[in-house]
Amino acid sequence: MDFDDQLAQDLFITSDLLEVQTADNMGWFLHREVSSTEETIEIQTMYSHVQEVEPSSMISELGQDAIYRLLPPGIRSCIRAYGILRKWVISKIVAPRLGIRDRQVRMELLLQAIEIARLRNTETTSHPGLVDRPCIRSFVEAIITSAILSVESRLHYRAWQNVALRRGSQCDSLFSLMSKPSVSSTASKGPLTIDMGWLIERLLEIIATPDVVESSAPEGQSLVNFDKRRYANVLWFF
Repeated sequence: MDFDDQLAQDLFITSDLLEVQTADNMGWFLHREVSSTEETIEIQTMYSHVQEVEPSSMISELGQDAIYRLLPPGIRSCIRAYGILRKWVISKIVAPRLGIRDRQVRMELLLQAIEIARLRNTETTSHPGLVDRPCIRSFVEAIITSAILSVESRLHYRAWQNVALRRGSQCDSLFSLMSKPSVSSTASKGPLTIDMGWLIERLLEIIATPDVVESSAPEGQSLVNFDKRRYANVLWFF
């Protein structure tokens, strides 16, 4: 079995698990309280959520601590790689005894890396803004974005504010920070590897979409939801 066949099989197994989990009305709720302190709260991603949410009793009665443990090995490897690389990027941002200027240089390089990733995976070049341009999220973009938004990174507010001033933008959000990109083109046009978290999110969107739609006629029959089928075909193409 080659890599593409193995990936397709892993995604089918993952889709089946997600569908059963979604059938449980409480399946995606965490069974713990989350701190509401803005300075210390960790911004959730699909990666962190699947490692914390417990599997539904409809899936397993073995007392697994997280649905992550039930995913295929290939999907789990992607999630582990994400966590390792994210921690590495964070360590470069918050390295001790690093001067504020050197820290700002690293921060700016990370923002440029996101811009390059978006340019390589963008769906259209007609949109005037890069930060809100339609784009399939790459694995690189997901890792760097999550590292920048981490609690550890946000503690260095002064350095981020200086980066924003040099860019002529605001520092109240990553969207504002990147509203005036410094990279407008890239030599390489090849797309980057799609983010596994993005694929899982799209699988959940397809699962949550109804299979049929109600007819507008008073006594009309339910109709097949072809939008869902087209969405599924496009996703498997990627």
